[in-house]
Amino acid sequence: MKKILMVTVFLTASLLLSSCVETRYLEKQGLITGVGYDQSEKEGKIKGTIVFYQFNPSMKNLSTVISAEADTSKGIRMSANMETDHNLVSGQLRVALYGEEIAKKGINSLVDSLSRDASIGNMIFLAVASPNANEILSFQPKSQPTNMGTYLYNLMQLNIQNEIIPNPTLQEFMTSYGSVGKDAILPYLAIVNGKVGITGFALFSDDKQVGILDREKIFYVRSLLDSIKTGSTEVEVPKEVFKKEIEMAEPEKTEEKEEDNEEKMMHITMDNIKNNYNIDLIDKSKPSFQITLEFESRILEMTVPLNLSDAEVLRKLESELEKSMEKKGMEVIQELQEYGTDPIGFGSYYRASSRGQEVTKKTWADKYPEAEFDLKIDLKIVRTGIID
Repeated sequence: MKKILMVTVFLTASLLLSSCVETRYLEKQGLITGVGYDQSEKEGKIKGTIVFYQFNPSMKNLSTVISAEADTSKGIRMSANMETDHNLVSGQLRVALYGEEIAKKGINSLVDSLSRDASIGNMIFLAVASPNANEILSFQPKSQPTNMGTYLYNLMQLNIQNEIIPNPTLQEFMTSYGSVGKDAILPYLAIVNGKVGITGFALFSDDKQVGILDREKIFYVRSLLDSIKTGSTEVEVPKEVFKKEIEMAEPEKTEEKEEDNEEKMMHITMDNIKNNYNIDLIDKSKPSFQITLEFESRILEMTVPLNLSDAEVLRKLESELEKSMEKKGMEVIQELQEYGTDPIGFGSYYRASSRGQEVTKKTWADKYPEAEFDLKIDLKIVRTGIID
């Protein structure tokens, strides 16, 4: 009798407890994968765009985009919930985009709101959208329906894995924003030739976008931020320097190309790039930095023929590539100085050498434009590949 009574009590308690648990049907959930923020035409308002998955077996396109306006990002979420019968949840959020107009005014409050949301991980990707976040998240390629939140996450994840772009996570942005002597840098997205892609990189000073770096220049920033094991880049060197070597490799084709009056530069693609870098503050008063970059790489492709099995030719090519890369690298550093942004973090090296002295963001902002840099690149080609 006691056993029957205990079983009855247990079953009754289980039923009561289960009735207290909120039941969430998958078909009623809207899994947010991407959010975007733009400046509204209404003064003081923010226009938010949300892209989410809805589970409906009768629908071909399970991706939905809705927009709302409010004073805050949380207000946008509440307004958006009034425009759908799905319960919008942020647990699957992958990307957050900021329209260029709002990025230029400052995005700290919006980014901070994301960082305080316990349901959102700090590894989501951030990016700046041109002309605005709504247009990017609402875009649909002609080939097939696409959830842009998932697509953009995969796009950036692939380029991170290939060691092409710096990591644009929420955590990285908050760390750079809160640091003295380092600024944030984010992918700059736009629609080109019917596709959404990374067309450049948004440069920040504090939380405001101050410029755009061309995407072919990101290699030099990336190489001074972290180690690279499988990087790639394209470099151009003057063909005139290798006139004799080109003639020796293919004399007949050389005569034909000279008659065609083609361009004076030859293009070399390198991959499997490994780097080692060192940044030294050699004069604190100016301040002055010595940068050393060592690369090991493979020649993947060249637009002119060279006999790279000849050690002398190979060394000459290495020397010319070093000169070209040093010139390009210095141009990138000077461009960053002109914008007043320091994504490489030279200021953190300056601060580390100023122990016992307070170095504020303003201190470094005043010194950075006048800082001097000397870049030395040492390149070793370890393998040669295809000559096209």
